[in-house]
Amino acid sequence: MQVIITSSHRLFCHLHQLKSPTSLSAQQAEFKKHGPGNWLFQTEGSLLYKPLRLNCAPSDASYLGNVIEYLESNRSNNSEEKDIQVNRKIQIKSLTEEIKHMLNSMEDGRSSVLAYETAWVSFIPNTTNNQRPMFPSCLEWIIDNQLCDGSWGEEIVLCIYDRLLNTLACVVALTLWNTCLHKRNKGVIFIKENLMKLETEEVEHMTCGFELVFPALLEKAKQLGIDIPYDAPVLKDIYVRREVKFTRIPKDVIHTIPTTVLFSLEGLRDDLDWQRLLKLQMPDGSFLTSPASTAFAFMETNDETCLAYLQNVVQKCNGGARQYPLDIVTRLWAIDRLQRLGISYYFAEEFKELLDHVFRYWDEENGIFCGRNSNFFDVDDTCMAIRLLRLHGYDVSPEALNNFKDGDQFFCQRGEVDGSPSHMFNLYRCSQVLFPGEKILEEAKNFTYNFLQQCLANNQCLDKWVIAKDIPGEIRYALEFPWYASLPRVEARLYIEQYGGADDIWIGKTLFRMPDISNNVYLQAAKLDYNRCQSQHRFEWLIMQQWFEKCNFQQFGISKKYLLVSYFLAAASIFEVEKSRERLAWAKSRIICKMTTSYYNEKATTWTTGNSLLMEFKDYPSRNNGNETKEIIVLNNLHQFLHQLSEETFEDQGKDIHHQLQKAWETWLMSLREEKDTCQEEAELLVRTINLSGGHMTHDDILFDADYKNLSNLTNKVCHMLNEIQNEKVTGSSKTTNIEFDMQALVKLVFGNISNNINQDIKQIFFTVVKTFYYTAHVSEEIINFHISKVLFQQVQ
Repeated sequence: MQVIITSSHRLFCHLHQLKSPTSLSAQQAEFKKHGPGNWLFQTEGSLLYKPLRLNCAPSDASYLGNVIEYLESNRSNNSEEKDIQVNRKIQIKSLTEEIKHMLNSMEDGRSSVLAYETAWVSFIPNTTNNQRPMFPSCLEWIIDNQLCDGSWGEEIVLCIYDRLLNTLACVVALTLWNTCLHKRNKGVIFIKENLMKLETEEVEHMTCGFELVFPALLEKAKQLGIDIPYDAPVLKDIYVRREVKFTRIPKDVIHTIPTTVLFSLEGLRDDLDWQRLLKLQMPDGSFLTSPASTAFAFMETNDETCLAYLQNVVQKCNGGARQYPLDIVTRLWAIDRLQRLGISYYFAEEFKELLDHVFRYWDEENGIFCGRNSNFFDVDDTCMAIRLLRLHGYDVSPEALNNFKDGDQFFCQRGEVDGSPSHMFNLYRCSQVLFPGEKILEEAKNFTYNFLQQCLANNQCLDKWVIAKDIPGEIRYALEFPWYASLPRVEARLYIEQYGGADDIWIGKTLFRMPDISNNVYLQAAKLDYNRCQSQHRFEWLIMQQWFEKCNFQQFGISKKYLLVSYFLAAASIFEVEKSRERLAWAKSRIICKMTTSYYNEKATTWTTGNSLLMEFKDYPSRNNGNETKEIIVLNNLHQFLHQLSEETFEDQGKDIHHQLQKAWETWLMSLREEKDTCQEEAELLVRTINLSGGHMTHDDILFDADYKNLSNLTNKVCHMLNEIQNEKVTGSSKTTNIEFDMQALVKLVFGNISNNINQDIKQIFFTVVKTFYYTAHVSEEIINFHISKVLFQQVQ
């Protein structure tokens, strides 16, 4: 749906991209400043045809009059809108098929061929004629891939560390084999003209091991007589950094256990014990998946497994070389990106295959690395694997994270000097998916929260592993909206703005791209799907308002703002177009509950009168006369809602849920009668109604399952406490602590794969409903208004 704003009220023009809830003050001021205005809404759905002028205000959500009459009167003008929707659906299908093909063909993980790695492989002389390279295709690749300015490396983004390292490596290769000297000379000129830029480049974007491998290349260049200003002051600084790095990594440690130094062996001095180092090879023959490091090792040792690895890499890369394999990192990050973009529901089967692959190489004691069968592990891949595997029902322990803890601090890799915002961000996200008693995740959450807050406060969010569009925005959202309070459609709406698509670049020893993770196909599909779902939501919102007017809910003190929030919570949580019935059942159930509890509270209902209403509900014919009492309105609305929901479910699924719905609401009315002013079981009622309307509860036996009872009791308990916080009845840290512990227990029940008797969809709805209670208890009205505007009324561009 497209939002068109009248000339006198430019509200949405002032709602800029959300970078942080804490930065909303100016936007909120604009929100309040303009006040009620006339907004024009126009949908691209097949049921709304012309611009529709609605009277609405963000403060009270009084949005429209008689919608249905308007829709019916304009039914003949829908052809253009139908075409838009049909075209959008076709595009989404095409894009999702393309993504499925990408996921199914991921194999060892795709990444860009790297000039630096290729150059090092090209250094290897032929065993029968050392005047020729063993891998002439690598030399050909270098000759064919020089950039127009004489450099080699990432073409679009200029990072001087990347360009100088790649260019120097390629210049050395061309000089070593005495070929294409004009290209070599252009490379030398580039180095001379840009060397001093190292002084001003962001140190956070220094490529991995630059202080080791760049000096090693300089020494090679000097031996070959390449004309470079070796005494430039900036180079002296690099040599100082190298000495500091050597002092921090004891030689005995390098030879004993896998460390990050194995990724940059070509940057070490000559006094290496290769007999010991070869014992640290990965099973595929590489040193930490690096062709350059492995090429150096082969030239020093003639090890056949090194050679086999290099031959495999060059064959896979059509003559060049790149870090290989990347099968674990590409699978994990592709899933993460598609989930955060809100389109993961298209790829359930593909995700299962990808995660089965990751789980096959998961090491319970040590964790995991970017490539399979590694003897080296890092916190980034490990914590991403823990979170995604756990959320998809795999039994994994977080204890491997103890390997990345030193005192009260966490690090990414052994031998690492400085922490990274992106790694700590992923560890923070992982730490929230904790079960009770998991101390390591508690410690990780506390450490990473403080680390990331400090990064934001000091404006130090430049990352040493990735150049991404909006890392600060991602971090702010995660800190302000922890997982328990993050609604799927809110996160997707904001991440679509934060995700850089194909522009995101990764930092290894040089810059490289991973198209399985960062590409514009994901982004385009996410935008189309978001707008398609939003059009459906906008139409449903109009229907909700018509229903609201028809049922006289205003008599019970229920405002249209409450109606809007109720629908927003449902739509932001269950957003798929085809799940309209579950979404509307959720939103309408919330209104019916509010109506009924308002009636009880208004009447100061005694047990006797409450029991009378319950009895009327059990055997109540629908009444409709000109002199309705509030009791009749309550009963009529409730019965009509249940009857309509039962009919729609039967038409769609062929299953009669009327009796089950009746019993669910009867149970809730009984609890309401006992509690008088509150309802301990409202959350479970919402869950049960949603699950019945979605066809997940096929029989009543599940209600007596022990795990189902535990889920119900815990859900009601948590939501009751959250309601108390929202209503300011209870304050204090003890209440928050209790909620936190119970949320951990709920997460374990939902994702811990404890019971095989309960469908995962049923368990997921429990958690989904609880998250909306958590959200409303911890978010201000201004931010809710902002999210409603973003999620329901602003198209993604």
